[in-house]
Amino acid sequence: MRSEVLAFVADGLLPDWDASEEAIERRVRQLEAIVEPVTDEEARALVSCFGPDDCFGVAGSLLHLMRPPRAPS
Repeated sequence: MRSEVLAFVADGLLPDWDASEEAIERRVRQLEAIVEPVTDEEARALVSCFGPDDCFGVAGSLLHLMRPPRAPS
């Protein structure tokens, strides 16, 4: 598993609506450091990071990162 994914997972759940701006920005930077595609193992680990709400859209970005690759047209 890549170090970027391990670092994201080590920080635990995404923060909720009352988190500081710095905490949200840190998680966004961590998420942006993960290059697609993620492996099945990485996706299983990342799923454990969803928090109690959408974390100002960060949860949607996390979900988007874990989507399966598109088949060529």
